Amino acid sequence: MIKLEVVTKVRYCYVRMIIHILNWRVIVLDRDYFINTSTNIIQNQNLREPQIEAYVEVYDHFITKNRTKQHAIVILPTGSGKTGLISILPYNISKGRVLIIAPQLTILDTLERSLDSGSARNFWTNTKVITNPKQLPVVIKYEGRDTRKEHMENADIVIANIQKLQSRNEMALLNQYDSDFFDMIIIDEAHHSEARTWIENLNHFSEAKIIKLTATAYRSDKKPLVGELVYKYKLSQAMSKGYVKSLEKFNYIPEELFFIMDDNPEKQYTYNQIMDMGLKDEDWIARSVAFSDECKLSVVKKSLQILANKRQGTKVPHKIIAAATNIIEAKKITEMYNAEGINAIVVHNELNTSERERAFSDIENHRVDVVVNVSMMGEGFDHKYFSVAAIFRAFKSPLPYEQFIGRILRSIPKEEVEKPEDNIGSVVAHELLFLDELWEYYKAQIQESDFITELTDRDIPETPENINPSNGEVIHVDFGKVSEFGEGNLSHSVYMETEYIARAQEDREARQNKITKLAELLNITESEATDIINQSDSGESELKRPDVILKRRKKSTDTNIRQVIVPEILIKANVSITGTELGSLPIFSDSKYSWIPKNIKDNGGMLATYFNTYLKNAIGYKREVWSNDDYERAGEILEQQAEYLKDFFEGDDLGV
Repeated sequence: MIKLEVVTKVRYCYVRMIIHILNWRVIVLDRDYFINTSTNIIQNQNLREPQIEAYVEVYDHFITKNRTKQHAIVILPTGSGKTGLISILPYNISKGRVLIIAPQLTILDTLERSLDSGSARNFWTNTKVITNPKQLPVVIKYEGRDTRKEHMENADIVIANIQKLQSRNEMALLNQYDSDFFDMIIIDEAHHSEARTWIENLNHFSEAKIIKLTATAYRSDKKPLVGELVYKYKLSQAMSKGYVKSLEKFNYIPEELFFIMDDNPEKQYTYNQIMDMGLKDEDWIARSVAFSDECKLSVVKKSLQILANKRQGTKVPHKIIAAATNIIEAKKITEMYNAEGINAIVVHNELNTSERERAFSDIENHRVDVVVNVSMMGEGFDHKYFSVAAIFRAFKSPLPYEQFIGRILRSIPKEEVEKPEDNIGSVVAHELLFLDELWEYYKAQIQESDFITELTDRDIPETPENINPSNGEVIHVDFGKVSEFGEGNLSHSVYMETEYIARAQEDREARQNKITKLAELLNITESEATDIINQSDSGESELKRPDVILKRRKKSTDTNIRQVIVPEILIKANVSITGTELGSLPIFSDSKYSWIPKNIKDNGGMLATYFNTYLKNAIGYKREVWSNDDYERAGEILEQQAEYLKDFFEGDDLGV
């Protein structure tokens, strides 16, 4: 006989059921969950200044001032904690369900990872906003026909991609649910928010409080966002606080460069000759450079120099993210990086779900050093180890330029930083892509501009008419051939003088002095002296038998799961190893793990299999191909998830 009992403020993952003395407690939906749940926000030392301040201003807007019909606009620079702010905004403000809308799949994936209440790595737990996992919100992703209505009814937070909301789609939310179904709607990357699909949904769910979040102080169509600006945090503020990386820019300047027009190799022109004679304009020059294999290779090599310098003397796994004109060009650039002995991958919108997941897994688990993208990572994916932005395309509009640079802004945690260079993001591009104006515009725009700023008269559509965004094929582009000679050099400038910039400059000068003195002492070249210094700095800390270490770590992981973690959880849950009660735990409601209780009929086996599968999903590969680094990351993930699951069985009412 199933015993039904109302239990308030007890929450966990995607379903509302927990084990209790061989009976089940069915948790009745608490529609005032965000009001009733105890949280630690205002005095939370784990939250950032702009997250707390923005939260207070949004609360003041909707609750204190009761401006529920006026949209609230919040501007936070990329990397300063926008996803975390989304996580806390509903608490004490929303009186019902919350809808979070993402403009594209990359952003949706990021939100889903941060708001996954079935994982110990969710934002609320990590920052101790909510310490009891039973009090976490019920979060689901809306996938149209694949999402059951009862799950929507029981959800506290629904995350959805804008494509799932289009009114012409029968399963769109506005065609399925009443106007009061959501009490709050949060729009991420809200500079997209005046598109017709957004407006239709906001008009339908007219009872909801609307919050628009963006890192950009203007819209791509030059129109103002609808609503009241309640909070704005400048990029310069975020840099000074260390919330984001400091920025520096390198221009690659070739030693010699010649252009060929009309496929006539007999006529070669320098840049100055072309401009003085009025033969072509700067746009033609930039296109020629962008499509030149020689120019691309030069930037590839210079970006790798910058990456090597960043990786020297630190364990931080710095990476390069590169921007290409189209898919064909992206593949060429990837091949160039691979030819230099570097692991590089291409990421673009034509990847299927499996390919996209594999690519992101390889990035997160440090199996690649360079990610070459075509628009896909213009916004929404802020991997903290992206530290070099290599540009291989001619940006003309400030918005996509800003979004791309934003990919390297997320800071390295203080406990990982070993040198100032670790928290400096480097932007590198060919000088003749003419990006200096956008760099200066970007600095001024973010630091000092008003909320609404008109774009320059030179602004053009992000995707030129002669470029097909679906496949990246160049149909017709007027550009010339380019030849380069010599090594070339890099010019250097910084976004603003921060502590990291100053310390990094001191370190560079000290290192150069050491190299110069060693070269003089040994009568060798500075290049040879650099190699000696690098070898000295690398030390001898690595063990000589990585194969032995690998075997030990594999055995240790297995032993930890079987002999430590599983028994501890069984004791916490007060169940036998041979029983089957744990088969109905919420962790098995996730489609990635639902097969486990169907195939394994004892508590111990189900838990062991769950942890093995969880690690496989987290690392992205089966254990037999893991590296030593993979095992090290897996150990941290395993410990965290185990503690999270044990916390679920805390309390007298949860014993079995």
